[in-house]
Amino acid sequence: MNRFTLPLAVSILMFPLAAGAEIDAASRMVLKSDKDSAAIQQRINALDDSTRDKLEETRQVLARAEQLALYNSQMEAIIANQEEEKLSLDQQIEDINDTEQGILPLMQLMLSQLEADIETGLPFLKEERAVRLAKLKASLGRADVTVSEKFRRVLEALQIEVDYGRTIERYRENEDGRAFDYLRIGNVALYRRSLDAGESWIWADGDWQALSGDLAKPLERAARVAEQSVAPQIIVVPIPGTETSESKISGNKGAE
Repeated sequence: MNRFTLPLAVSILMFPLAAGAEIDAASRMVLKSDKDSAAIQQRINALDDSTRDKLEETRQVLARAEQLALYNSQMEAIIANQEEEKLSLDQQIEDINDTEQGILPLMQLMLSQLEADIETGLPFLKEERAVRLAKLKASLGRADVTVSEKFRRVLEALQIEVDYGRTIERYRENEDGRAFDYLRIGNVALYRRSLDAGESWIWADGDWQALSGDLAKPLERAARVAEQSVAPQIIVVPIPGTETSESKISGNKGAE
């Protein structure tokens, strides 16, 4: 009976030892599996982060590409518009060249007529008008003055001459080395007097004609009306071609 008891005991003792070894092995396997799972999860997380980064980078690249496409589209529109403007400017330059060919001779003709009117008309403000005419002539030959500016100056000079016909004026000017007081009534009559008012003249038939005392008396009042130092009134003054004539001298330097 004792022979059978010992092996059984050994077997009983060995069973727990073998089971413990298997448990340890299983535990190690579980731990290794957990570590492997953690590593795999880390790699998955890293891949997710990398994927998100790539996705964001892709989105940014697409956004930049869209912006670039929009910019290119805008630039194409701008370039097309510039080409249209260039064609328009070329046409305008061609039109200006054609216009200059016609307008420059016209301005020359206008100045020639203006010069003739000044020479044959009443000789008032001779120096001022001569200087204006000389400047106009000089400007026509200047390359730094545009055609439009030349034309504007010519029209301005013509307008000044037209305005002379609607105004009266008293001024002082030297003639032949002597100072005189002048009275202009529109572009119809021109008078001059010595500074002491002792002598008076009227421009008639291309020369100065002396006025007698009675005819010269109204000139002082007419001159005062011209300079607006007295109220407008009707004054009888001589005019060229008649002995005497009634001329309305209005205020604000106007004449009828």
